[in-house]
Parts: sequence; structure tokens; C-alpha cells
Amino acid sequence: MMFSNEISFFFVAIACILSWIQLVHGQTISGIVTSSDQSQLLQDITDAPSFTSGSGAADIAIDETTVYQQMVGFGGSITDSAALAMYNLKNANADMYNKFLKNAFTSTGAALSYLRVPIGASDFSSSSYSLDDISGDTSFNSFNISNAPSYLFSTLADIYAVNPNVKIHILPWSPPAWMKDGNTMNGGSLKSGMVSPYPTYLLKAVQGFKAKNLPVEAISIQNEPQNSNPTYPSCTIDASTQATIAKSLRSLLDQNSFTDVKIIGYEHNWDDTSSYTIPMVDDAPNAFEGVAFHCYGGQVSQTAAFSAQFPNIPMYQTECAGTPGSDWWTDVQWYVNNLWSANNTATGMMWIFASADNGQSPYPGSNSCGDGCRGMSTVTTSSVTYNQEYYSMAHYARAFTSDDGSTLGKRIQASGGSNLNVVAYATGDKYSLVVLNSGGSSKKSISFQGKQATFTFPSGLTTLWWTGSNTSTKRMIKKRRI
Repeated sequence: MMFSNEISFFFVAIACILSWIQLVHGQTISGIVTSSDQSQLLQDITDAPSFTSGSGAADIAIDETTVYQQMVGFGGSITDSAALAMYNLKNANADMYNKFLKNAFTSTGAALSYLRVPIGASDFSSSSYSLDDISGDTSFNSFNISNAPSYLFSTLADIYAVNPNVKIHILPWSPPAWMKDGNTMNGGSLKSGMVSPYPTYLLKAVQGFKAKNLPVEAISIQNEPQNSNPTYPSCTIDASTQATIAKSLRSLLDQNSFTDVKIIGYEHNWDDTSSYTIPMVDDAPNAFEGVAFHCYGGQVSQTAAFSAQFPNIPMYQTECAGTPGSDWWTDVQWYVNNLWSANNTATGMMWIFASADNGQSPYPGSNSCGDGCRGMSTVTTSSVTYNQEYYSMAHYARAFTSDDGSTLGKRIQASGGSNLNVVAYATGDKYSLVVLNSGGSSKKSISFQGKQATFTFPSGLTTLWWTGSNTSTKRMIKKRRI
């Protein structure tokens, strides 16, 4: 009997080892391509290469042992206007609407999984409102999550039904008007006497979303806290005040069983990284679990000052807007080089997820977005158009998302290739490579785990993925006992 068990284990071990070897040795690579001339848009590759024996230095080298940031997700903002555009499509053509959601939010589509949602009105709402408009109600007894339009929550519920792994990140464009020095949601600042009660308002928002069966992943204190625009909801809050609010909010969240809800600080431009984010986190190091940036001022390289001082605090890229009429391929290259492949960035997001009209602000009297902020998608009652933001983002989200959508990977080391921007990810035993080729068609060798493959990268974006060695299999063999 002992001999029989030993023989059985021997064959099991051999099978596991051969399976592990097969994962890379001869492993076929799958992938998608979006060409610079738009002739291919997230098209499956047709000339699938395989990893085989190879020698010498490869053009692109992937090192899975050098691991960088955990990815949190890519996506956009579901504003009131975005939700309305999607709601109107649903009523006009439910089949087209459902296909749109599956294309955007499943792992076989764009694999988008991170949504930013305003608390109360934003510049892409049709009117001014907060979730408690009763002046002086510092206990927030009149707080009502349903002050927001019902189609906002029904649209979010539809997305969540398609992908229950979607993360929702909420934040205000302004506190209630009565909490501000100008008694208006448009511009101005939070009154000093309202700093203490304001965290309760934010807690109530988290509770309100939960009551709608929409769990909150993260909350920010204020959108663009250095922006006071008198034509739409906005509010200035300095770094010290934001830190004070965050500390109180963290306590409230913990006391009310929301320990998993993250507080993400800042939510403004790259150019004030050093003057705002660093002193803010210094003041409340245990409150913030990330800081968020927008693309409207400065250079992405300026965020390096933050990551140098706080290497263990994730950086989120949460807002950037496309301009109607801009060049498609120029935009894709800029997004990749400044947003999607930026060092230390855990999220990649655009401003409006869907727009029916090239991103014109519906807020009365607003000067927001000038000629328009193009949505990631243009959604009318009869059509859906996926824009350059959508296609470029999808290449990265597909790369770091597991096949079932439940797991997001980590960025790993990738280098090499002239005229190429290369990024690699590891998601369990799925490995992936995203290549932006800004030049002409280029044949390159790729090295991974001691093997090589060759692929001709067209001008455009290419995402490749394959299965690598499964370390859990090796651990299982070591733990076997006869």
C-alpha cells in the first residue's frame, strides 16, 4: 500500500511539473490591437506568437520578480448628465444599452471597473442641490440620498449588475450652500464653524449609497479644493483643513463599520503636489489611503515628489478631459505617456464616462469645459460611439484584469524597445504586456522567464497576455506528504 501511494504521488508530481513547464514553454500568446489609423479597434491578434527557447538579449525584457504598485482600476465619472444619457438610451433601446454595459464593464470588453460619482450637484448636473439643503441642520436629520436623481442610482445599479466587482468612489463638488461663506454651492469656501460637522455629512453619503445597495470603495473630501468657480459647484479647502476633516471622517467611518472605505486626498492638479499633498498627508498620515490627481495643470513628473516621500501611499489619476475635435492618435499617445503608464499610478480615469452632446455642461450659467469635455463614450438614444479615451484605457484595463474580472494585478518591470512605451502586469498566473508603438510597424523579441517570443507591433496600441509559471503548483508539490 505504501508502494502504491508512492507511485501515485510520483505520477501526480510529474504531471504538476510538466504542467508548470508547459505554462511558459510553448505557451501561446493572445492579445488585442488598436491601430493608429483606427482600422483595428480592440481587435484580436491574428498572428499569435509563442514563447520558445531563445538566446541573447531580447528587445523587450519582462521581469516578474520586480513588482510595483497594485492596480485599483480604470474608468470614469458617472455624473448626473452621464447617468441621464445612459438612462435615456436604456429607455429607447434596451438591447443597445445592455451591450454597451457589457462592452464597457466586463473582462472581455474594456474591463473598466472604477467609477467616480459626485455627492450632490457637479458642473454636469442640471440644477444645484446637495443631500441636505435645510439650513443649519448640523445633525443632518434631513439628509436625503434621494435628492440625487433616481436615474443616477438605477444606472449605477445596472453597471453593478453587469460587473459586481466595480468600485465606486464618491466625492462632493461642494458642501451644502448653508455650510459655506457665500451661502451658495457655486464657488466660495467652507465656513470655519462647519469643519467639525462636515465629516458627518460625508459619512451620511457613504451610508446613503450603501442603503441603495451600492457599496462605496473610497471617498474624497473635496473635488478640486483649490478651485472656486462662481458659475458651478466648487469649494476651496486648504491642506490643513482637509487633513482635519479626514482625521474626523476616518474615526466616523471606523465607528460605523466602514473600516474598508478608503479616504483619498487632494483631487486636483499635478502642479501643487509638493505644496498641498505632502503637508496634507504629513498632518494626517493615518487618515489617507491615497491621493488623487487631475491633469489640468503641471506635469505628471511632479507627482514624483509625493511618491518619494510617501512610497507606500497609492497615487490615483482620477480626472482628465478630452477636447472635441482633437486628433485621435495624438490624444491616445498623450494619454498613454501621461496617464495610463505613469509611474506609481494605481488608477486611470477620465472625466465624463458618457455624454450625449460632446460634453457640454448642463449646469445653468456654467462656464465649465468651454467648448466641451468629450466623454469616454458618446451616447444618444440611437447610438453609442466609443472615443479614444475608451479604446486606449481598455488596453491597460484588459491587461491587469483577471479573466473573470474578480482580481486586478500589479505592475511589474518591463523595459526595452526604441519608440515603444512598454508596461507589464502580473495578475495571478496571467501575465500581460502593453506596448504603444509611436513609429512604424516593428518586429520585436520579448523575453519572459527564460524564454522568448517574437511579435510585429503595428503602429498603435497592442496588449498581449499569456499564462506564466504557477508558483502555487510548486508549493503544492512541496507540501505533499506520502
